[in-house]
Amino acid sequence: MRINDFAMFIPNAFFSVFKFIRDNIDEIGKEEIIKNGLYHVTQNEETAEKIIKSQHLRPSKGITKNIVSYGTACVCLFNGTPNIDNYIKNLTEFNKKTNPYLNPTMAVCAIKISPTEKSELTNYKVRSWTDNVVIYEGYCILPENKIQVVYLVPDLVREETTGKPLINPQTGKYEIKFREAKEDELKDKNKSYKAKEDYLQFIDDERKEKGYTNKKGILADLYNNAILLIDVSNTEGRMSQKNIGPSIVKSIKLKFKKLMTPKLDMGTDEKIISTINEFKYDKKNPYRDKKFGQAVAEFQQKGLSQLKLKEELEKITTSEIGEFFRKKSLEINQDLLVKNGIHNINHNNRVALLSMIIAKNEGLLKQDESNRTKDILLSAAYYHDIGRKKGVFVDNIGPHSKNSARKLKNVELKYLSGKQYTDNDRRILQAIVEAHEGKDKNMSKICKKYKIKDEDLNYTIKLMTILKDADALDRVRLDLNMGIVMKTDLNPKYLRTNTSKQLLDAAYKLEEISRKIPFDRILAYKTNEQKPIIKSKAEEKKEEFVSYLKKGVSQTSITIKQVKKQLKLRKNQISQKFHGKNIIDKVMKMLENRKTIEEKQEEK
Repeated sequence: MRINDFAMFIPNAFFSVFKFIRDNIDEIGKEEIIKNGLYHVTQNEETAEKIIKSQHLRPSKGITKNIVSYGTACVCLFNGTPNIDNYIKNLTEFNKKTNPYLNPTMAVCAIKISPTEKSELTNYKVRSWTDNVVIYEGYCILPENKIQVVYLVPDLVREETTGKPLINPQTGKYEIKFREAKEDELKDKNKSYKAKEDYLQFIDDERKEKGYTNKKGILADLYNNAILLIDVSNTEGRMSQKNIGPSIVKSIKLKFKKLMTPKLDMGTDEKIISTINEFKYDKKNPYRDKKFGQAVAEFQQKGLSQLKLKEELEKITTSEIGEFFRKKSLEINQDLLVKNGIHNINHNNRVALLSMIIAKNEGLLKQDESNRTKDILLSAAYYHDIGRKKGVFVDNIGPHSKNSARKLKNVELKYLSGKQYTDNDRRILQAIVEAHEGKDKNMSKICKKYKIKDEDLNYTIKLMTILKDADALDRVRLDLNMGIVMKTDLNPKYLRTNTSKQLLDAAYKLEEISRKIPFDRILAYKTNEQKPIIKSKAEEKKEEFVSYLKKGVSQTSITIKQVKKQLKLRKNQISQKFHGKNIIDKVMKMLENRKTIEEKQEEK
């Protein structure tokens, strides 16, 4: 054991606490993951096969959770195969069998995840202040057909063509990194492999330098564990010290760039796509909840993978269903709806859209040429909460579904065609609304109460089921986030239709975009009915200013003079929110420098 390693144990242990700081993966990092793959090391091949069968990785628990994750349960993965330092300090856990310095010919079992799209990397983060290990907070759902069992073996980093060991220019010596084992390298049931002599010699030298002993027995094991603890702490500390400065600078630069970079308002379609693609689970991360994560994995095992909101939304909005939906939503009596709180019009809008997606995917709208089903289901989605009673502190007191159904008896109900609802369809609507609250076993009883005809009985119960599921899916708005603990108010196991079980992710993203974008524009997604964005005067000035900046890229001094003239005129007019004055001063200085360069070129 080196004295200086022992001396640095305490200060390095202090720096190692920065391990808990997480960053979202940037675009470059996502490209690297798609290129290199993600590796999750497991105990053995049997465990790996069980994980692949279960379609998910469970987060760390108990002591392991606190050591590896500093309080937040997460799954640890590597971006590409790890080097020996990253491997030891994240996964060895005082097990001499898995420590390459004590057992250099070991092979470790791992699950390789091979994502092909950046959208698959939602909720993955990096511990950027230490070692860029990739973590997934909560239950990690594995992508289907993109996972496999592999074995990793440690070896010297070598030149691909010649196999010659490469010297790390920073350390001045060889470096050990894991790689995927070839089939003929694994020689027995324990999956050890025949290592090359130069690697064995180097690791023997490293073992001696670090102070590990080859002796056997309890005292020798305790001694080696102490060496490992010091080595891990020092490695963690060195990485933290090395990366903490650049990480802080990078963070400040990104924030400054975001603050100072002029942004034009994007179109609504573009904003919808951007909001979905950049959805972050920082505020709401349902996968931290065991019941949620495991339910999603169980659904996927049964072939029910999560649907993509962009695709499902476009299927609705660009079809006849969307055209009918847009018109019908304008006919809804807004005076009947809850004005404020968690059951307001935004909730009704989302329930209506989710109902349409479920009904379409479940085949209920295939033979709906008269639009009867769409009309009844949309009316039920918008009017299902009209019987709620306002309280002092809450927007609902006691059961409300019966009251909502009772109110509908006296409401003027018309089909989109303008005709009055038939008495039969009014009773079907009332039955659907009353059934959305309460137990499923009461559906048949409610149908009898409203004298639903035998030929409409199954039809009515199907619509009841769809509304109940759509209303349940929007419980994502009620999720409780307590930092370390996340509890979803939605229990996926109570969902009834297959489509509903595939809309869990979509429901979260729909709730997000509905808070940022007017619903009539969401309904017009990818259509020619999209309304133009009405810009404020400040936004128009911002656009004008950016266009001048673009012109300033030109190499002609005449254009630069025109831009400078306009900048002087606009300097005191730019919105304070845009921080225009400071930016203009910088641009003016940049243009002055460019003019000087052009004048020198002209002189030559």
